Amino acid sequence: MQKQLQSILIVEDEEDIIEILRIALSINSNFHLIFARSGKEGLDRAKLEAPDLILIDVLMPGMNGLTLSEELKKEDKTKQIPIIFITSRVQKNEILEYKAKGAIGVIEKPFAPMEIVTKIRGFWGEVSTLLY
Repeated sequence: MQKQLQSILIVEDEEDIIEILRIALSINSNFHLIFARSGKEGLDRAKLEAPDLILIDVLMPGMNGLTLSEELKKEDKTKQIPIIFITSRVQKNEILEYKAKGAIGVIEKPFAPMEIVTKIRGFWGEVSTLLY
């Protein structure tokens, strides 16, 4: 049985990317969206909200996305939450590193806003049957 994707935590420090994601995901889905503008805030929100999925920007000041994913995996409440990285750094070795850190997928920046829901649902479909 497939678990339904309902809530997504988006950890992104760039306001324009946040707004694009907010609009694209609101128009094309009924996901409950939670936003955090730093790795630290993302970690706190993940523990508090327990979203179904987390989208993480790799390059952020302070706690970057890779460090955030490591911290999420240390916490009982957040270690099972699937992660998708959003980044412009998509060399083969970088993608392998993201997946080694537990990412279920990578979305390349810049992304097509109208395709983002399809990509998220595709990655979710690959792992959601494993979440029960």
